[in-house]
Amino acid sequence: MEGGGEKKESRTKKGCIKPIRGPWVVRKFDADGAVVGTSLGRSLERGRENNRSRVRQRRAVASRIYAGLRSHGGYRLPKHPDHNDVLRALCEEAGWAVDDDGTVTRKDRVGDHLIEV
Repeated sequence: MEGGGEKKESRTKKGCIKPIRGPWVVRKFDADGAVVGTSLGRSLERGRENNRSRVRQRRAVASRIYAGLRSHGGYRLPKHPDHNDVLRALCEEAGWAVDDDGTVTRKDRVGDHLIEV
């Protein structure tokens, strides 16, 4: 193994649930801002599980909303849409044109032609 070109493999998870375990330093301050004391804070496993279940529930609700918009509302959304995709579809339905950079312009109907104003 010459040159030391090896990359260290990280084992951190991506997303909103961080894998931080173990104690961390908690500093207590007085009115002047000086450190009065320190202690160790600990995360409870129960709190971490509650957070995970809230995230799962929120994602499940969003998934059901997107599925309903696809089937009943006639929206053409990607398989894993985000809020921007839904807003873009709503703008198109309301008669607004949304460019790729996020610029929104009003579409006016004149006969069979669409004219951007």
